[in-house]
Parts: sequence; C-alpha cells; structure tokens
Amino acid sequence: MEINKIGEVRSKYKEPVGPDEMRKTKSIIEVEAEYVDGLDQIEDYEYLQILFYFHKSEGYDLISKRRRGPERGLFTSRSPRRPTPIGITTVELLKREGNKLHVYGLDAIDGTPVIDIKPYASFMDQPTLSLQKKTPRYRINKLIKYQNQHDLLLKAGELHGHYCPYLALGVLAAADVLKRFGAENDGMEDLLAVVETNSCFSDGIQYTAGTTFGNNSLIYRDFGKTAVTFVKRGDSTKNLRYYFKDSDLIEREYPEAAELFEKVVADRNGSREEEEKMKELWQETAFKIIEADPDKLFKIEADVEIELPDYAPIFDNEQCSRCGEKLMAPKAVQKDDKVLCKDCAGSSYYQLDGSGIVEK
Repeated sequence: MEINKIGEVRSKYKEPVGPDEMRKTKSIIEVEAEYVDGLDQIEDYEYLQILFYFHKSEGYDLISKRRRGPERGLFTSRSPRRPTPIGITTVELLKREGNKLHVYGLDAIDGTPVIDIKPYASFMDQPTLSLQKKTPRYRINKLIKYQNQHDLLLKAGELHGHYCPYLALGVLAAADVLKRFGAENDGMEDLLAVVETNSCFSDGIQYTAGTTFGNNSLIYRDFGKTAVTFVKRGDSTKNLRYYFKDSDLIEREYPEAAELFEKVVADRNGSREEEEKMKELWQETAFKIIEADPDKLFKIEADVEIELPDYAPIFDNEQCSRCGEKLMAPKAVQKDDKVLCKDCAGSSYYQLDGSGIVEK
C-alpha cells in the first residue's frame, strides 16, 4: 500500500489541541508543485474533504477515555491515535491562491501531511439557479440523501440561534425518517410531523423535515414528550413515531453541561461567563449526539394509531370595524352588531408559548 503526500497544512497550531478549537480557525493547505494541476476548477466547490496523516500519533487503544463522557471504542471516536493514523475533515473552501487553499474548519496542526483532497459529495452537482427555484430544498435533500447530519445541524442552528442536544435530536429523527421514507418534502401537507413538545426538538424537526407551522404540516399536541410522529398522507406504511427514550443521557454523559443548564436556563441565575461556557458545552454535546445511531436513542414505532386533520382550509376574510385590519373570518368576533378582531373585542384567545398552549 502506497500513500503519497500531496501537500502540507499551515496552521497557527504547532501542537495538538482540542479538535473543536482548531475547527474555529482558518488554515492553509499548500499543495506541492507536481500536483497543482489537480486543483483545476476546485473553486467550483464550497466544501472539500481533506485526508491527512497524523504524523505525531503514536500507538492506539481500542477502548479509551474521551475528553468528556465515558469510555468508548476507538472506531466510534475521532481520536488521532489509530492503527492507520489517517484523518478526514470536511472544510469550507474560502479561496484559492495558486497552490494554496484557504480553508475553514480543519482540525490539523501545522506541518500535517495532506494525502488527498476531494470535493464534498453532498455538495457536488451544485444546483443552477433555475433548479434551486424549482426545488427549494435541493441542498437539504442532498444532505439527507447522504445522511450528512453534521451539516444539517449546522443549518438548523441558523434557524434555532444556537446548538443544543435537543435540536440535534430533532435533526437526527427527521433525517432518519426521510431516509427511511425515501421522501422529499415540498411543503404541500403530504408529509406531516405531529410533535408532542414545543422545545428545541421541534426546531430540528421543522428545519430538517420541512414540516412547519407556516405550511400547515407541523401539528402540535401539548403532551410534553420529546416525541414526534411522521405520517405520509395516503400511505399507511409511511407512519413512524420517534420517542427519545434515554432521558438521562445528558445528565449521565455530559454532567457539566447539564449542571450549567440548570443554573443558567432553569434557575436564571448564571453569570455571563457561565452562559458562554454552557453554550460551548451544548455545542460540543450537540455535535456528538448528531453522530449517534437513531435506533439507540429513540424508541421507533411503526403503524401507530393517529388521527390527522384534513388539509388546511382556505378561509374568507373579515375586516375589523375598529382597527380596520383584515383577519380570517372564523377568528372574527360579533359584538354589538360589529365585526371585531379578538384584540379589539377583548376576547380570550389561545397562545402557544414556553408553557404550551394557554388561554389568555
């Protein structure tokens, strides 16, 4: 077996540190002169996979202690100490300057030998503008097809605002069910997600599955369980319920993160520094959870009995005689022979907030 060095990493890190820390910085990959022609048209790709040699790695343990959490097998970790010390990381290509590739997200130290560069599979065949307009979820569908939960979580974070374990669980469940269903959601209410919580979990579902409140395909049932049932209308075989069965996972495997959550979020009594530390640990935890086997985290049930609403009706409009604003006719209030909105009428209404569905 022959392995050739095609380039070398230039990084501010001269010695190994935590991979999460290294991924937050920019690096340069210098490609050797004899291989430069192989970079032709590499700028067409946003993401690359970099294979490199852990040149400072010595020995390995098949079972070892992680930086956080319990012991685990070597092949379920990203430890550099391996029988064949080869690493692979997906990076964002920032720009090319001759034989130099400026990248973001590389967890390799200065001087690391690079042995191969590949365009990232799920970003190959970049969509044209017309294709993107025709299929808005083109990129998400690609990520689901290749089961690239890592990048799905990155994108879900844009919606949610931060990374946390329950966001990761929502992404994991939704990506898994769409892979099993072989489905691509177009937001026309054919694929439904019936969620049983309004926690971070639901945002992972909404982003990844494309089942949202706005397109009437996210149904909320105020049960308070970290669970979701996915249903494909008209196909009784397309019905799966995911219930997060390992409710002690966070406290058991990530105790420091759990303790900070209690202090910062539950008790609202943490300092700014503790809040930032919690976000850092939450991020690390989320990106570990997203790599887990869904069957180990969820109880997955098929053919569950579930009552579904009809397709969303289209309502006529009414106009409030006081504020002049238009509203759906079924939400209007008749008062003193006038049509009013609930706000102007002072009528009760339902509100979905952190407590669930409450009447106001």
